[in-house]
Amino acid sequence: MKTKIVTCLAGALGGAAVAAVLPLLAGVSLVAGGCSTDAYRASADRDVYRLIEDRKRATLGYDPQAVSDPTVSPTTTQPSRALDERPPGDPTADARNERIENDPSTPAPKRAYAAIPVTPIPPVEPPAIELPAPVQPLLPLGPFPNEAAATAGLAAAGSAGQPVSLDPFAAEMASRWAENRLLYGPLAPRRKPLDLDLFAALRYGVRHSRTYRDRMDDLYLAALDVTLERHLLSPRPFLGGGLQYTGGQFDTAYQSALTATVNGGVRQRLPYGGEIVAQALVGFVHALGGNVEDGETASVALSGSLPLLRGAGLVNLEPLISSERELVYRVRAFEEFRRTFAIDVANRYFQLVASYQSVNNRRQQVVDSVSLLDRTRAIYAANLGGAGAIAGTRALKLTFLEVQRSEQQLLDAQNSLIDAQEAYLNALDDFKTFVGMEVRDDVEIVPVALELNIPPSQGDKLVDLAAAYRLDLQTARDRIDDARRQVAVAENGLLPDLNLTGGSTLGNRVGDAQTNLDSRNLTYSAGLTLDLPVDRLAERNVYRRALIAFHRAQRAHEELEDQVASDVRAADRAIRGSQAAIAIQLRSIELAERRLENANLLLKRGETNARDVVEAQQALIRAQDTYERARADLQVQVLQFLRQTGTLRIDPDTGTFGRALDRGRGPWPGGDGRKQIAPTERAEANTGPRPG
Repeated sequence: MKTKIVTCLAGALGGAAVAAVLPLLAGVSLVAGGCSTDAYRASADRDVYRLIEDRKRATLGYDPQAVSDPTVSPTTTQPSRALDERPPGDPTADARNERIENDPSTPAPKRAYAAIPVTPIPPVEPPAIELPAPVQPLLPLGPFPNEAAATAGLAAAGSAGQPVSLDPFAAEMASRWAENRLLYGPLAPRRKPLDLDLFAALRYGVRHSRTYRDRMDDLYLAALDVTLERHLLSPRPFLGGGLQYTGGQFDTAYQSALTATVNGGVRQRLPYGGEIVAQALVGFVHALGGNVEDGETASVALSGSLPLLRGAGLVNLEPLISSERELVYRVRAFEEFRRTFAIDVANRYFQLVASYQSVNNRRQQVVDSVSLLDRTRAIYAANLGGAGAIAGTRALKLTFLEVQRSEQQLLDAQNSLIDAQEAYLNALDDFKTFVGMEVRDDVEIVPVALELNIPPSQGDKLVDLAAAYRLDLQTARDRIDDARRQVAVAENGLLPDLNLTGGSTLGNRVGDAQTNLDSRNLTYSAGLTLDLPVDRLAERNVYRRALIAFHRAQRAHEELEDQVASDVRAADRAIRGSQAAIAIQLRSIELAERRLENANLLLKRGETNARDVVEAQQALIRAQDTYERARADLQVQVLQFLRQTGTLRIDPDTGTFGRALDRGRGPWPGGDGRKQIAPTERAEANTGPRPG
């Protein structure tokens, strides 16, 4: 450490001056890192990591990684429980939470000043969404197995009119196939698309999402403020010096000299107000010419001030208390963001799966429309030939209008397929942006069968559950204590200034070496300074603002309580509504399938027209789309319900959902065993073109 100090100062003060100051620096702890910026960064990271780890464990009960740029590993420390050892159900804590008084002058409990607010940890419940083993993937985004058999029908349709293609981007695919056929040798390697199911998307998002990293940076900055406030209440060394040249011409008794000064010491703010400073000063005078004589001076000084009225007591600790509590609030806000982020990813994923299935539904609609067109043409041709309907049935002669209606249905189905795939691809690009992926990267959304635990409806007990475990509600209650404390600080600002000052200096005698401090040169002083509150207009306004802020904090807490109760009740109703919607749509799909089957049979017998078949097909598509949306909505509503009640745990130990959100762990160890391929590791040979 001494070597680093010499390196920084030797060029400016000279070796003799620095050598004289080194004994004064014995035992003084300087800021780690000397002159290196990397060392300063490492020092900040160590302090912040240790502080964030302690606060998260004390507040949340577990330690999710929340550092945007993990360049320095934090020192492993045991979480500090000395701040508040009481369990979440402690009646004392409950009484404090319920204590919302109209009189801010009533002193708050001492723990509001001295302790960090601790959040009750919600009970560990079965995870809302879990991945069973083995994974059951749904149908891929491509032709159904029975579409191959339908190709002959498409060719027949093309013989009488325009050819029909199942691929909405047939021109692009045809050009790609043509290029591949002209190439000699094996196909060129292509980047294998990244497979993303729900949990893989969560893992990718927490590592690459720009919004997620911004929120981690906010938490880091809040902890950085705490390190500064703690440092201001610890011994702070200082070291400085100067070099001055003085001289004059002949009329001023020509003289010139070089003066070097070095001072160093330690200052510390006192916990209950005031500051004490201990410093040493060394000066050197070297005569360059004239009447100036060489000399050395040295002194050791101790000074301090202590407020007795204004600024005295715990008011002096307000910046530290506020920063410590604000860090806890940021930890809670970050945890709330993590939960919201997980739900947003899940919502977008489930909507993609629903859109994914919508494309498949419309592919099947195209196949059915081709089949309908074939049958109406065949029946119309049979009617023209006089064959009529099936023997023994009441014939219904189809006109060419029915053939045109079937052709129109086929065109509408093709257009609907194009729109559905375009909507899916647009939503997929938005999803990539949301999780921090480049839009140009190839991604395959992998639908999986998930186990969904529907929470039971508990009526009014849900509101009490949210009141106990909602993080933002806990913060709103604690901010009332903060506002009450600010009122006490403003009241202290109205008091007179009465300060006790004192100091003492010990130096060497003239002509002696700077190391020979003589007690006969000791000086000391003490005194009182008084400033009466003659003009306190600014302080008066601060006090009035603090009162208003206190009542605003009360109203904000009351409003949030009402909003939380409303949100919880709405979330519970949404789950029941989604369950009912799924049951209705399952019944609707079953009915639409029977209706379509019956309409096809009647059309074959010549007892109906194509209109009934078209309407049945459209009803089936609507029912299937509504069912997929209702199923996606139910899974999201369950997560929203847990978030609204404050019981959504994303602790890695609570299941797959939490493990996927833990940045500190590697790939999720469960599931189907598929290797999660990083974007830079996906260049593999592809055996053929892939539909758009």
